This record gives sequence, C-alpha cells and structure tokens, in this order.
Amino acid sequence: MSGASEDDINLGTCYRFFIPLIFMTELNMISKSVINAFLARMDDSSIVLAAFHSAFTLYYCIASGTEVCLLLTLSYMRTRRALSRLLRFMAIIVAAPWAVAQLLAFTPLGNLAFGILFGISDAAVAEAKTVTFLLSLSAPILVCRSICFGLLMIAKKTIFITWATLARLASLAGSLAVLPLVLEGAAVGAGALVFAMFCETVVAAGFARRFYIGLPEEGETPPTFWAQWRFSWPLMLNSSAEMGMVFVISVFLGRLPDPDLALAAFAVVYGLSSLLLSPLRNLVQSAQTLVRRAEDRPVLLRFASHLILFFGAVAALLFHTPLDRPVLSGAMGLEPALEAYCAPAMQIAFLMASFWGLSAVFRGLLAGARDTSTLAVSGLSRIAAAALVAAAGLFLPGGNGAVIGLTAWMAGYGAEAAILALRVRRLGPLGHASGLLLGE
Repeated sequence: MSGASEDDINLGTCYRFFIPLIFMTELNMISKSVINAFLARMDDSSIVLAAFHSAFTLYYCIASGTEVCLLLTLSYMRTRRALSRLLRFMAIIVAAPWAVAQLLAFTPLGNLAFGILFGISDAAVAEAKTVTFLLSLSAPILVCRSICFGLLMIAKKTIFITWATLARLASLAGSLAVLPLVLEGAAVGAGALVFAMFCETVVAAGFARRFYIGLPEEGETPPTFWAQWRFSWPLMLNSSAEMGMVFVISVFLGRLPDPDLALAAFAVVYGLSSLLLSPLRNLVQSAQTLVRRAEDRPVLLRFASHLILFFGAVAALLFHTPLDRPVLSGAMGLEPALEAYCAPAMQIAFLMASFWGLSAVFRGLLAGARDTSTLAVSGLSRIAAAALVAAAGLFLPGGNGAVIGLTAWMAGYGAEAAILALRVRRLGPLGHASGLLLGE
C-alpha cells in the first residue's frame, strides 16, 4: 500500500467511536436493573420478578428480529431517498411480532405460554399478560430509534446517543415514581420501560435530524425489498437467538423444583451480567461501521481484546471480593435467600466477556461485508447449545437455576463464536484488500 488514507482506522478511532456507546449501553442496562431493583422491593417480589422476566423474555424473543433495523440503516441509509423503502420494510418486520403479542396478552394462548412453558404461578401469569401488552407498545418506538441511532453512528457522532440514553434514564426515574399510582406489580416496570424508550427516541431524533438532512437526495440506488430481505433474514434469525436463548433457558428452569425462585434469580443474574458486559454487544456496530478493508480487521480485533480483558476484570473484581454483597443486597435489594442463590452464578460471570465479545465482533465483520448467511446457522447453534446445557443442568442434584442459566447462556455464545470465526477467516488474508469485505 502506498500510504494510509483518511479512511484507515486505528485504536484511537475505535475508542472514540466506542466509548460513548459504552455509556449508552450501560445506561440502558442500568435502566433494566433499576426496574428489577424496584420490582424486587414490592410485595410478593418473586412473583412480580418472575412475571416481568417471563413476559420480557417471550416478547423480545419474538420481537428481537427488529434489531436488524439498526443494521439495515448502517448498511443502506446512504441517501434521503432510501428512508421510505427502509421504513416500509421495517414496518413489515415489526407487524408480525406485534400481532403475536396481542394474542399472548388477550387470549388463552398467553395462559398456555406463560403457565406451561415457563411454569410460573397463576398470579404471575396474569401479570405477565399485562406486561406483554405494554411492551408491545414499544414496536414503532424501536423502529424510529434504530434509524436515529444508525444516522448518528454513520456520522460517527455516537456521543449524541449517550445523551439520548441519559434522557431515558432520567425519564425512567420519574415514571417509576408516578406509575404505581395507576398500575400495579410488574406492569409498573413495563410501563416505565416503554415511556423511557419513547423519551430516548425523541431526544435521538432531535440530534439525528440534521445528519439526515445532510444526506444527498440522489446517489446509491435505494435497496429493493428483496435486497433488504436477503440481507436481513439471517440477521433477524441471529438477533432472535439472543432472547431465544433466554427463552429456552427459562423454559428449562421452569422445570426445577422451585420455578419462581429459579426464574427470579436468573432474571437478576441476566440483568446484572448484561449491565456489566453488554457494552461488548456494540462491537457489532463498531465492526460494521469502521472496518472497510482487510487491513482494518487486525486493529478492530486488538481493540476487541482490550475490551474483553477490561470488562472481564471488572466482573471478576465485583464478585470475587467483598463488593458482591453491596451489589446484590444493597443495590439490588435482594432478600438473603435470593442473594445466596444468585451469588455463585455471579462469581463465574466474568467468563462471559470472552464469549460475548468474540461473537459480537465476528457478527459485525460479516454484516459489514454483507455476508450474513452464516449468521442464521450461528444463531440456531446458539439456541441449541444453550438448550443442551440447560437440559443437562436439570439432572444435577440440587441444581442452582442461576448457575445453570448463566452457564447455558455462555455455552450459546461460545458455540456461535466458534462457527463465525471459521467464516471470518474466509473474508480474505489479513493485511490484504478483500472484495468480499467491501461488499463487492
């Protein structure tokens, strides 16, 4: 190569792009942990937490394919003309899960799904159905937020995403104080979450508007419906695998002797682990946005290794020192029995960093290359691996649901990372230009 171009990336580029996304994701996860902590202080907290976790898991299992809206924006929002085609396609994506959510909320299908699949009590089932309806109100919000966040990432102005998420957290605090006046139990958490997402999207739209106006009217031909579908369906299947894993794990945990306790504990462990480690998920968008040639890949992989070591060390520090009690008992407000049940799982949570981080960066590299077919296979393998480990855990005498759930979750990401690593190796030799990597 004759020299570095202005499009070349280095570790500094990666950190400048990624650090605001750390705050965005952490604030996002804090909002969910705040909801769990709020619900944990209610009467019958195990029932309330189990209901919220079951409804959240099932709804976002069927709706998580809508996460592809952000990746569609990153790949195809090159002109203002592209917006209308993207919006039409995204509307179709969200319509089906929204319709299923109404069936779960208002028909006996919800009783079957929550009562039989999750094994929760009748009282928890009734609350879970209400939560499902409230969560379904977030469907159009998710589409608008994805477009706004995508525009900000394309412009490499990720700091504005952090400001939008700060507005989300502030509005959450207010809604949790007010909503108990009109809602009860787990519905308070669902209503607060949807309102906070709405506030976040309004702020993000205010920032993203000028970047949309700055796009050219003409240029790259807007994608056809079928081009979007070919790009999206493997990513939708892969995105669904995230909550699909949690759903499958929860189904098996519902077969333990005390399903309400096991599901409540796994909800806490899943929320805390996500709070600590979920910034790693932003490696998907970082790789897709920043990597434009094969020479960029080693830089991105070195950057990913830095993040994996850092977040793994933070998780190990918190739960292998006396700091664990202030987190579980103090911040989360867990009763002693629930705290003792969750503690062993949190001690192994640091291992999740490597599996989650590698899986995310490989997915981003493939999405950036518009080579998404392998992601469908890896998504299914993620669910299968999690199911096998969760099923095996049922045969352990006195099995701890939180430990079983977290181990199965790690196994799913480990299986996916292994499959995607093989595909990424075929994108072209490191240090040489790759037409496939450029999407050509």
